[in-house]
Amino acid sequence: MHYSHQLSSGRLAQIVGTFVVIPLLILAGAGFWMSRAEHLFEPKYSLKASLSKSYGLEPGAPVVVSGISIGRVKRVDLNDRGTVDVTLQLLTRYQNMVKDNSDLRVTKSGVVVGQTQVDIGMGTANSPPLADGATIRAVEPRDIGDLLNEVEPVLMAVKQTLLRVETITQDVQGGLKAGGKALEQVAVATQDLPSVVASVQRTIASVEQTATALPTMTGSIKRTLSVVDRVTADVQQATGRLPAILNSAESTLASVKRLSDSVDEVSQELIPVIRTAEGTLTEVSTLVRGAKQTFPFNRFAENAGPAPKSSPVRPQMGTQSLRGDQLRR
Repeated sequence: MHYSHQLSSGRLAQIVGTFVVIPLLILAGAGFWMSRAEHLFEPKYSLKASLSKSYGLEPGAPVVVSGISIGRVKRVDLNDRGTVDVTLQLLTRYQNMVKDNSDLRVTKSGVVVGQTQVDIGMGTANSPPLADGATIRAVEPRDIGDLLNEVEPVLMAVKQTLLRVETITQDVQGGLKAGGKALEQVAVATQDLPSVVASVQRTIASVEQTATALPTMTGSIKRTLSVVDRVTADVQQATGRLPAILNSAESTLASVKRLSDSVDEVSQELIPVIRTAEGTLTEVSTLVRGAKQTFPFNRFAENAGPAPKSSPVRPQMGTQSLRGDQLRR
């Protein structure tokens, strides 16, 4: 016989009641916990908003302030004007956070994707809170098409900038090629640089040698100038004697005119005069030879070359003047 058949009716009622009460208690606890989570027993108030589109907003969507849930979307309806009326059900204990200048935005729980939700800005602290049934200002979210229309000019500008960057890159590459050629030319010039430097060094050495020999050249020039001064003094002395010689020659010519009839007597008187002229010519010849042996007159004599050959003297008829060498003959 089974164990249950041996139990009394009261005991069976207790067992059945236990199996019925325990699930009911579990259901009651779960309901109480769910009501606490959904704030079913907390006081609430309503706000209204108007949107041009629903933007995926549905009843039951969370309403958040600074990321904290303060209520849910109660109803989303399409009105006669073609716009969407949204009714929000918010917890009364957060009413002071929703101000008169607060705004409503439809966003996503994620950055791009996620659950559609309503985000309410808190507004300023000195603004009054919105009353039950008031209308909150809604800020329409940006449409993807509008964003694309706004991004298109930016993309065009970026494209043009990339084209300019490409052009600049090509110019830079051209400049680099030109720079490479310039470097090659510099390398070629550098190869010739040692010979140029050697030439410059030889020039500097020659200049140094010239500078070293300059005092010697200066002394030689000074000595030459002193010799020229002495020759000039001798010439001045000889020039001082010329008036006496000219006077003597004038007196001799006068005597020759007076004694032209007697050639012998004139010749005897001319002998002292000719000897005096011969001595003078000898002194002048000595001065000239001394001048030729000094610098720079010796250079002038060397450059002058050999004296031209004298043509044979033809005998002339008539009276001739006698030179000192002819008298010695």
